Amino acid sequence: MKKNIPVIAIVGAHNSGKTTFIEKVVSNLSSKGYIVSVIKHDPKGKAETDKKGKDSYRIYEAGASQVIVASPKKISSFVKTEHPLSPKEIIERFVIEEADLIIIEGFKHYEGFDRFEVIRKEENRNLLTKNPKGVITDYYQYPVKFNINNEEDFVQYLIKNYIRRR
Repeated sequence: MKKNIPVIAIVGAHNSGKTTFIEKVVSNLSSKGYIVSVIKHDPKGKAETDKKGKDSYRIYEAGASQVIVASPKKISSFVKTEHPLSPKEIIERFVIEEADLIIIEGFKHYEGFDRFEVIRKEENRNLLTKNPKGVITDYYQYPVKFNINNEEDFVQYLIKNYIRRR
C-alpha cells in the first residue's frame, strides 16, 4: 500500500447517511490539521462531480484535501480505465502522498480494509457486511459502536488507531 497510509471504509445501504457522516468526520479532522483523502464509490457510473450539492463537492468543501469518485470505467479526474479498478489500485495510482488517512465510501464487498457500517433505525435491516470493525448507528447493538449523530468519538478513535503519525 502507498507509503503505509491508513485506510478505512465506511459502508452502508443507499441513503443510510454515509456521506453526511463522512462530511462531518472530514471537517473535524481537517480542522485538527490532518490531511484526508476520500475515495467515493460510484458503482453505476452516474455521479456528477464537482457540482454544488453533490457528494464529492460536499466532502471537498468539508475540508478533504482530495476526493476521488471511482466508477467502473472512469475516475473523477476523467482517467479512462479498461476495467474497474479495485480500491487498492485507485490508492496506488491516484492518492496524494501527503494524506494522513484515506476514507473509502462504499466498496462494501472488497476485503483488505477495516470497514465501519452505517446502519440507521429507520432502515430496518441487517448488516450488509460480514464482521465490520464497527458500526455507526443510532440504535444497532455491536461490540464497537459509534453514534451517527456525534462524529467526535469516531474521530478520536481514528486518531488513536489509524491516523498516520507525522
